[in-house]
Amino acid sequence: MLRKVSFMLSLAVGSFVFAGTALADQIAVSNTGETTPGGPALPVGMLDPHYSLISAPATVPLTAITTSPNPAWTANTPTADWISPGASGDTGWPVGNYDYQTTFSLAGLVASTAQLSGEWTSDNDGCLFLNGTNTGSCTSFANFASLISFSITSGFNAGVNTLDFVIDNGGGPTGVIAEVSGSASPISSVVPEPSSLMLMGSGLLGLGGLLRRKLIGR
Repeated sequence: MLRKVSFMLSLAVGSFVFAGTALADQIAVSNTGETTPGGPALPVGMLDPHYSLISAPATVPLTAITTSPNPAWTANTPTADWISPGASGDTGWPVGNYDYQTTFSLAGLVASTAQLSGEWTSDNDGCLFLNGTNTGSCTSFANFASLISFSITSGFNAGVNTLDFVIDNGGGPTGVIAEVSGSASPISSVVPEPSSLMLMGSGLLGLGGLLRRKLIGR
């Protein structure tokens, strides 16, 4: 009988843990030059609605515009465009760092379960930063003819997060293209409702009482 009660207690706790198992929701994060997350790429020459060029050499306009690729660059994709300060990948731009930034929110999601992945490249060298920290995903010189993969599984904040593609232009054409997707567990899937807690508590109390009566009767 004691083994049976112990098994029932374990089953109740196990059921509770199972109920808290997280299901993944998609993070609303955009590709470069994309209309909306999951949507098609914009026409060339449009301001990117999701990415901003937040810093660049002094004479460069702080605009992130969907760009016709330089002949040496990998092509735009159906869901992502190159972006640069202007609409042509043939335009030369000054030497210096160009920081293209987007933000996304984890409101309603568990930050510790978040992950981002995708592909990107740039002209020239660049590195990908999450919330100001280098993720270690960096492009190398003349790597702009193909996309490189990345995966980020830590460093996320609850609420608003920033994703920066910081490009070190050596002079001449410059730009960045990125396809990004992500997921995280919704808070509701790992934090039980108060009614669930009460129900579990009542069940455990009942099983505990049964165990106590059994012990006293021995």
